[in-house]
Amino acid sequence: MSPDMHGSLLHLGWPLLCVRLAEGLRSPMALARLEAELEGANGGLLSAAEYAGSVAGRSADADAVSLRLREQDGLAAMLAVQATNGGSPGLGEALAQTSDLLEVAPRATRGLMLEASELYAVLQQLRAAAVCVDLHAAAREERGYASEPGVAAIGLRVAALRVHRELMATLGRSLGPEGPDGAPAVVDGASPTLARARGRVRELRVQIAKVAQRLMKQPGIAEALQDSFYTEREGRLVLPVRADAFSRRGAVAGIIHDSSASGQTLYVEPAALMEENNALREAQLAAAAEERKVLEQLSRLVHAAAGSLRDNQEQLIAIDAVQARLRLAERYAGVAPRVGEDVPEDRRGVFWLPQARHPLMLLAGVEVVANELLLTVGAALVISGPNAGGKTVALKTLGICCLMAQAGLRLPTKGAACVPLVRRIVTDVGDDQSIAANLSTFSAHMRHVCEALDSAASDGAGTLVLLDEVAVGTEPEQGAALAESILLDLTQHGATVVTTTHYERLKLLAVAHPGRFVNASVGFDLAAMRPTFRLLLGVPGPSSALTVARRLGLPERVLVHAASLLDDERLQVDALLQQVVSERDALITARADVEKERRSLADRGREVARREAALLEQSKSRKQKAYEQAAGELRALHGELTEQRKALRKAQKGGELPAVAATAEQLTARVSEARAQLAEQREPVAPVPGRPPTQLQPGDRVRLATLGSEGEVVSVKGEKVVVQLGTVRTTVALADLRATKEPARVKVKSQAAAPMKQWDSSEAAKHFGAEALAVVPGIDNSVDVRGERAEDALRMMELMLDEAMRRDREVVVIIHGHGSGALKKAVREQLAALAFVRKSRPGLPVEGGEGVTVAWLGL
Repeated sequence: MSPDMHGSLLHLGWPLLCVRLAEGLRSPMALARLEAELEGANGGLLSAAEYAGSVAGRSADADAVSLRLREQDGLAAMLAVQATNGGSPGLGEALAQTSDLLEVAPRATRGLMLEASELYAVLQQLRAAAVCVDLHAAAREERGYASEPGVAAIGLRVAALRVHRELMATLGRSLGPEGPDGAPAVVDGASPTLARARGRVRELRVQIAKVAQRLMKQPGIAEALQDSFYTEREGRLVLPVRADAFSRRGAVAGIIHDSSASGQTLYVEPAALMEENNALREAQLAAAAEERKVLEQLSRLVHAAAGSLRDNQEQLIAIDAVQARLRLAERYAGVAPRVGEDVPEDRRGVFWLPQARHPLMLLAGVEVVANELLLTVGAALVISGPNAGGKTVALKTLGICCLMAQAGLRLPTKGAACVPLVRRIVTDVGDDQSIAANLSTFSAHMRHVCEALDSAASDGAGTLVLLDEVAVGTEPEQGAALAESILLDLTQHGATVVTTTHYERLKLLAVAHPGRFVNASVGFDLAAMRPTFRLLLGVPGPSSALTVARRLGLPERVLVHAASLLDDERLQVDALLQQVVSERDALITARADVEKERRSLADRGREVARREAALLEQSKSRKQKAYEQAAGELRALHGELTEQRKALRKAQKGGELPAVAATAEQLTARVSEARAQLAEQREPVAPVPGRPPTQLQPGDRVRLATLGSEGEVVSVKGEKVVVQLGTVRTTVALADLRATKEPARVKVKSQAAAPMKQWDSSEAAKHFGAEALAVVPGIDNSVDVRGERAEDALRMMELMLDEAMRRDREVVVIIHGHGSGALKKAVREQLAALAFVRKSRPGLPVEGGEGVTVAWLGL
C-alpha cells in the first residue's frame, strides 16, 4: 500500500472501523487474517480471488461486491432460522471453538500420529462446518427463504464445506475436554480395551491409597512423617519422611524419590508400597499404550479427510467474516448499497447517500444528524459554512461510505444508497505538518494535491478526491486562486471532488460552471447561536466567523473592530447568506412539521376507517345472527307444516278435513310471512360485474359470483344450474354465474340422439335405469329407519328429504330393512305420494337389495 493510500485510510478512519469489525469475529483465524490485512503492504484494491478470501479487503469489481452483500442477506436468513428453531451450538459459538489447522493438515496428510488436542481441533472444525451446512439446509426448506438470492449466494461457500459426518461422530465419541484444566483428551469410551485399562488404573489407585493410609498409622512410621499425607513422585506414591528420621533399615526404609527445597523432608517409597506401585505403573503403561493405539487409529481416519481441512478453514474464515459484517451493520442499522447493475437507471454514475450518518460516530454513541449526499461522477461538491458546523464530517461520511461499499459492508443510510466503486480515493484532511519530513502545513497539503492531480490525469472517472479546506496555509487571495485552479483541473480530467472551503470565489464556481460544480452548506442557528449540522445542497453558506467567535466568547470590542475592517460589500454578502440560510432552515422545519402533520392525519384517517369497518362488521354480525335465528324459526314452522300435512292426509279419511285444512292454511301463511321477513334480514350481496353466460352445458367451467369460487357445470335446468364446487354440489341461479376466462373446450360432434327430458341429463340419472350405478349412502344422503314405528319412520324420512332438498341432494337412500315388509310398503307408498319425488327404486344388491329404497328428488 502506498503511503498516500495509507494516509487516505487513516484520514477517513478506516482502521478504526476495522477494529469495530474485528469485535464481531469469532474465530481466531479470521481475527489473525484481519490483523495481517491491516499490517500488510497490500491495503489497496484486491483481485477477485484475494477479495473472496479477505475479511476487510476492498474491491472495485461490482459483481464481487454484490456477491458479498448478498452473502450477508443469506446468512441473515440462516441466523433467523437458527433463532426460530433454537438448538445448540449456534453458528457463532461453533466458529469460536475452531482453531488453526494449517500446521495440522500437512501432518495428517503425511499419515503422522496426531495429538489429542490436534484431533479435537479437527473435530471442532467439522462441527462448525456441520452447523453451517445444517443451518443452510434449514433456511432452504423454510418458506420464504428458498428462493432468496442471498441464501443461494452464501450457499456457494456452504457447498464447499466437507463435513465428514462419520469421522465427526467417531471423533466425538473418542475425544473430549477431560484432560487437565479442560484440555482435550481421549475418553474412556474410545475403545473397550482402553476403558478396562483405565478402570484397572483407578482400581489400583484406590487399593494403594488404602495401603498408604494403614502405613501412616503404624507405630514408628507415624512419628517419622513430616505431615499426615501421602503424595506422588514420578507416578509412584510416596510418604513425606523427616530427614532425621529416615533410615534405610529402620521403621521407615525405602527408596528416596525427592526432597523438599530445605532438605528437611524426604519423599520415600516404603518397601510395603513397592509392589502396589509397580502394579499401578504397569496398568498405567498398558492404558497409555492403548491410548496411543486409539490416537493412531483416529489419525489414520483423519488422514483420509486431510485434504479438505485447509479448504474448510478458508470457507469458515469467510463465513465468520460475513457474520462479522452483518453484526457490525446491525449496530448502526446498516442498509446494503446498490452497486453495478443493481443501480437504477436514473442513479447510474451518481453518488447518492440518502440520510447518511458517519458510522464511527454512531458506534461511539454520538447523536448524529443525518444528511443526504448527492453528487454526479466527475463533478465537484463545494461545502461551505461556519467552522464546527459539520463540513468535514460530511466529507468524511462520503469517503468512508465509499470504502465500506468497496468492502461489501452495509451503509448507515436510510434506504439503499447508490455508490460508484471508484478505484482511487485521495484525501487531504487534517494537519499533516511534519518536522521530521521537513514539511510545513501548506507543503503537506500540496503533496496530497499533487497525488490527486496525478491520479485524476491517469484515471479521472475512477478517482474520488476529498479535500478539507483546499489550499489553506498560505496568503488567502493566492490560496483561493490556487484552489480554484486545482478544482478546475481535477474536474476537467473527470475526477469526482468534494471539498470544504471558506473561499468566496469557490462558491461562485457553481454559477460559472453549472452542473460541474455544486454548492452545499452547513447551517447555523442564529437564534440558538449554534450549528445545526444539517447539510443543504444547492446553496452556499456564510463562514460566520464573527458569529462563531462571539459564541466562543471572544470580547465584543475585538469583534466590533474586526467588523470595521471588513468591506461593507463583504459584510452584506455574508449577512444575506445568513438570512438565506435562516429562511431555508425555517422552511425545512416548516416542511417537516407539515409532513409530520400529514402523517398524523393519515394515521387518523386509517384509524377512523378501521373503526368504521369494525362497526360495519359488528352490524353485519348482528344482522347475520338475526337472519340465522329467523331461518331457524322458519325451519321449525316448516316442520310443523309437514306434521299438519300428515294430519291432513289422515283427516281425509276421518272426516275432519275442514278444521285441519284451516290450520294448514294458517301455517302456510305463517311460513310465507317468515320467508318474507327472512329475505329482509339477509345481508344484501354486492353487485358483481359482468354478465351471466348465454349458453351453458355440462362440463363448462363457471365462476359463482356470490362466493368467488369456480366450479364445473353438472346440469342446466332452465334458470337453475347445478354446479360442482370441489367436493360440494349446489344448485344456483343462472344470474349468479359468470363465465371463466378459460378457452372454450373443443367438443367432439356425435350423432344426434332422441330428445329427452331436461332433468334426465342430471348426474342422478346414472343411478337409475338398466345400467344403474350404486349409490354410496352417507350422513347427508341417507336415513336409517329400521326398528322404528311406521309413523316415526315416515317423519324421520320426511325430515331427511326436506334437508336433502335444501342441500340440493338429488339422490337419497332410505334404509328400512326387510322385516315383515310393512315398513317398506309404508315408505314406498309415501314416496309415491310426494310430488317432488321423481323416481324411486329398490336397492341394488350392493346397496342392500329390497332392504333399501333409492329416491330421485327434484322440483
